[in-house]
Amino acid sequence: MTQKKQIKKPVPVSKKTAKTTVDHGILEKTDKWFEKNDKKLFYSLLGLSTLFSLLLFDSKVSTGGDDSGYIERAWVLLHEHTFPYFQGPGYPIFLTFFVKLFGLKVIPIKLSSVLCQFGFVWITYLTFRKRVPFTVLFSLVAFISFNSFIQYYSSQTYTEMFFLFVQSICLFITFKIIDSVQSDRGFVEDLKQNYLKWLLFGLMFVILSISKSIAFVTIGAILLFFLLNKNYKQIVFAIVAFAAFRVIYQLITTSAFGANDSDQLEMMLRKEIYKPESGHEDFSGMIDRFFNNMNTYFSLHIYRILNLRSSDTTKMFPALANLTAIILCIFTIINYRKNKYVFFSGLYMLALSAGIFFGVQATNTQDRLIIIVMPLIFVLLFFTTYSFAKKSDFIQYVFILFASLMMLITVGKSISKAQQNSTALQKNLSGDVYFGYTPDWVNFLKMSRYTADSLAADAEILSRKPEMSFIYGNGRKFKGQYMVTSMDPDTVLMDWKKQNIKYVILASLRRDPKRNDGNFINTLHRMMQPIQAKYPQKLKLLKTIGTDESAYLYEIDY
Repeated sequence: MTQKKQIKKPVPVSKKTAKTTVDHGILEKTDKWFEKNDKKLFYSLLGLSTLFSLLLFDSKVSTGGDDSGYIERAWVLLHEHTFPYFQGPGYPIFLTFFVKLFGLKVIPIKLSSVLCQFGFVWITYLTFRKRVPFTVLFSLVAFISFNSFIQYYSSQTYTEMFFLFVQSICLFITFKIIDSVQSDRGFVEDLKQNYLKWLLFGLMFVILSISKSIAFVTIGAILLFFLLNKNYKQIVFAIVAFAAFRVIYQLITTSAFGANDSDQLEMMLRKEIYKPESGHEDFSGMIDRFFNNMNTYFSLHIYRILNLRSSDTTKMFPALANLTAIILCIFTIINYRKNKYVFFSGLYMLALSAGIFFGVQATNTQDRLIIIVMPLIFVLLFFTTYSFAKKSDFIQYVFILFASLMMLITVGKSISKAQQNSTALQKNLSGDVYFGYTPDWVNFLKMSRYTADSLAADAEILSRKPEMSFIYGNGRKFKGQYMVTSMDPDTVLMDWKKQNIKYVILASLRRDPKRNDGNFINTLHRMMQPIQAKYPQKLKLLKTIGTDESAYLYEIDY
């Protein structure tokens, strides 16, 4: 009896099913294209990033003073062997290599920040490559390469670009450690497999923590991440590695340079940084500070940096700040299951943001304080919205269109700023070191140079911006007067005599840097006016520079 062969009929495939097996959506196609052209695209972006750093290069020190201060502390460490505990020693230590090579030449020193930007972009790419979709990866790299707010710090001697570079290395190492986690591996075996990673972890996070004191909080974010993922061995390793290198650092610096004489915590707790007499914040004051800062940064600065609000606006909206904080928290929680690297980035970003909001006086509203978390805010927002967009073909097209538009705006703004910067850059490079400053600053800096060249080497000179005077006075050290300590003429004279102050630079530095409205920083004026009224013979005018917004040099006859 022969068996009949059963012939299976082919299952009909609907046109709809056939189409979906071919068309995977615009985002998946974009991912594949980016992945296929991965290396070529990255090196192109890295080259363009460096080009933008040079086109946007600001060859002057800023009028803020902190950037000049870092250079001065590097010079003092190199020549006087005084350790720069104040404001974090990490960056001045780094700058000593460039000060050693170039002296106080501003442009070569500033090129160190271009190098940090180059390293920051490169390491960020390596950190997130194959850990997020390629569309997200290249959007992140493009953002940090072309954003004018971030690029501004690639030609400044503020600590931000150095911090971003070190932070990118810290994240790279942490992600490598996350990759190596195996719950079934024993404690000793795990340590043998990963001891080099943990040594690098401890070293780099200590460097991060001495670059900005507030970076201590990032260790808490790391411990929380491992706790939530039940990686208990990694908690022990992280604590031991960081503590060991921190103790080594403390022992070396204390034995070589003496104990830390800068009470950073006390200054952080002040109600007003330059007015210790105002007292310290209590618990409710710290809570108010937190929410005031959150309002500044979460309703104003991050939207300006993302080019979602005008770069000139100063309006703040508490409701927007609260909504932004809620979104960032929810997006972080969502990614606990979606992507452990984005989840960690969210935890790290929230911890560092909270540290900034508690640690900085609310009157300090500089956008540079939040710039260090902007890459992580971007990757959290972009990855999460990318994940939502993948659920609908229509939303994917809207997402791609919006992302492309924002990138065009970002690049366009940077090109516009580069064009505005070109004349000043050419003038500064050709030797006109004052070009680009407003007349008030030109007069003050010229007076700083004059006093450095003309007065006796041992004469003590008082300046409202001593770090700026130091740079433009070719390394001549000046005494600083940052706040009004007294308006009683006898008290002021007695205090200045104790400091051996012989000369005072009285400048007309504008309160509003964009216009001369007659208002200027009058710290020294308020202290000298009572002396002029009571003891006019004790103040002798030696030199005036400038006919408008002039700078004056006075000699004090005690």
